[in-house]
Amino acid sequence: ILTFHTSMVRYAKDRYLDIELILEDESGLKIPKSSVTKKDFYLVPENYLTQGGNSKETGVLINNNSDDAQFKKVDVYYRDTETGMVYLDPNAFDKNTTLIKPDSTETYKLKKTKSLQGVYNINKGYAVFRKVSVLCENDEYYIVQENEPYGLSNYDHIVQEGSSVNSNDVVFQ
Repeated sequence: ILTFHTSMVRYAKDRYLDIELILEDESGLKIPKSSVTKKDFYLVPENYLTQGGNSKETGVLINNNSDDAQFKKVDVYYRDTETGMVYLDPNAFDKNTTLIKPDSTETYKLKKTKSLQGVYNINKGYAVFRKVSVLCENDEYYIVQENEPYGLSNYDHIVQEGSSVNSNDVVFQ
C-alpha cells in the first residue's frame, strides 16, 4: 500500500504506476554506460619513478645499454597504494623496455599489464583516459566516484562512445 501526501491528483486516473525503489542511495557522477571502456597499462613499482633532471616532471629511467640511462617523461594513470604499483601507458614505450631504479642498479622489464575501467576526458580538445570507480548502475547509466585521484570531476566533458576514440585523439566539441 502506498500512501500519497502530495500529488495524488496527478496519478488518480492511472490504473498502474511504475515505481522504482531506491534502497541504497549513492552520490557521484552520472555517466552513460557507452562512455566506459577498458585500457591496458604497464604495472611498474612506484619506486622506479623519478623527477626529471632540470624539471619537476615525473618520469622513468630507461636502460639503453650504455653507461647513461635515458630519462623519459611519463603520465601516471593510476597509483595503487595497496600494491605500490603505478599504471603507465604501454604506447609510450618500445617493446622489451627495461627500466632502471633511481640511485640503484636494480632493473625492471616492462611486461606485466593490467586493464583499468575508465572514460575519455576531452576538456582540452584531445582524449585523455581517466579511471572511474563504479558505485552503482542501472540499465543505461553508471554512478561513479567523483573527485578521486586520476579520475573525473564535476563538469568534465567525456566522450559519449568510449570505444570510438583512442588516447590523444583530437576531438571537436
